Amino acid sequence: MKPAYLSPATLLSGLILAIPAFYLVLTGPTPAYRQGGSWLYGLIALLVALQLFTGRRANSRIDWTSAMDLAILGGALASAWPTGQGWSDLEWALRLGYCGIVFIRLATVVAPYVVPRGLLQMVILAAFLMAVAGLGFLWLEPRVHSYADGLWLAFITGATVGYGDLVPSTPASRVFAAFIVLLGYALFSVVTASIAALLVGEDEKRLRHALHADLRLLRNDIASLRIGLNLPADREKG
Repeated sequence: MKPAYLSPATLLSGLILAIPAFYLVLTGPTPAYRQGGSWLYGLIALLVALQLFTGRRANSRIDWTSAMDLAILGGALASAWPTGQGWSDLEWALRLGYCGIVFIRLATVVAPYVVPRGLLQMVILAAFLMAVAGLGFLWLEPRVHSYADGLWLAFITGATVGYGDLVPSTPASRVFAAFIVLLGYALFSVVTASIAALLVGEDEKRLRHALHADLRLLRNDIASLRIGLNLPADREKG
């Protein structure tokens, strides 16, 4: 009997924890906050290692998702090592590259559960992510003074509208905005596709009803024709 993978929620939890870990290390006002971010990276490494271990036992091959998990594990272990404030350009590049890998892996985990016709689920998910993004901007952006402003900045960023009344002004909020743009593209595309699928589905239903009605009429015509063809033969037998 093959050992099964851990629940996808295990890996998903580890990937989501990478977001607060990144910002605790980046913007933590005290060493305690930054230490908390390092501990979160350690927890991420543990969760990803468990996923890799069970996946290795279930399948001896290393596919590209396993390679990404190995990269995430190595990045989490490296990020768990305490560093001082003020990242160098190389550290910025490495951490942003690590965030990109986490984002791609997160998309691969969530993608199988994204149903094109699940409009209600997608709207709820989009609303939840916008609510969390509003909190993120309230924490990271000094020009945002209320949760309502944070929600507004999250929406115009995710929708790529960019009115210009509120803009990210710090490195932390700009990095956060970059990921919100990517999430916004993905979510709004799925929501739009779900609406289109709903409309196309209604058209398909009408076409199916019309086709079934035509088939019923055709069956009735064929039945009448058979009856008409059988009449002369019955008279000859008589």
